[in-house]
Amino acid sequence: MKREFLGLAPIFERLFRPLYGQPCWGVGPGIRPTLALEFGKPHLEIHEPATASKSASASARVKTYLARRRIFVYGQWHLWLYSCNWELLNKGQKVGCRSRDATIQRAGNSLNGEKLIRFSIAARSMRCHFEFDLGSSIRTWPSDSKSDQWLLYTPSHKVLIVRADGTYQYGRSDIPRDDRWKAIRAADALQP
Repeated sequence: MKREFLGLAPIFERLFRPLYGQPCWGVGPGIRPTLALEFGKPHLEIHEPATASKSASASARVKTYLARRRIFVYGQWHLWLYSCNWELLNKGQKVGCRSRDATIQRAGNSLNGEKLIRFSIAARSMRCHFEFDLGSSIRTWPSDSKSDQWLLYTPSHKVLIVRADGTYQYGRSDIPRDDRWKAIRAADALQP
């Protein structure tokens, strides 16, 4: 097993191994101030118009948004840096970070087309490192003690959710989550 996965739950090696060598594309701001990366063949996701439930007190803006057909282009794999701090480096120089849209867009533009070559995580500090073939890297770290750090959506319609408290969930992306979170560190790594 490669060094970056030693002591981690096996799901990390299983999910990241097929991403190695895949170029990322469509890199840019997600729901602010996040960063989204696509990998693999593109596909359309179409959301038909909907109405807000009567029990919810939706704003006029939300109602207008829901009333439109929305079309999104996603890759087979979709990595969403969600509620974490992050910075993008190219050859050691900071290119962008979690801040304003313009900075996020600039970071995305510089990363488009690079191939993911390595992922590692320090389970105790929850610092993650995504490395790319042309010298770029993304570093993430918690912005609080419990939020979802990042999410990796897979071609099998499942999602890996990594939290700041050192836990994860992996399951279907089309059903609500439950409260069963697992430790990122494998059991053998927890022993002295």
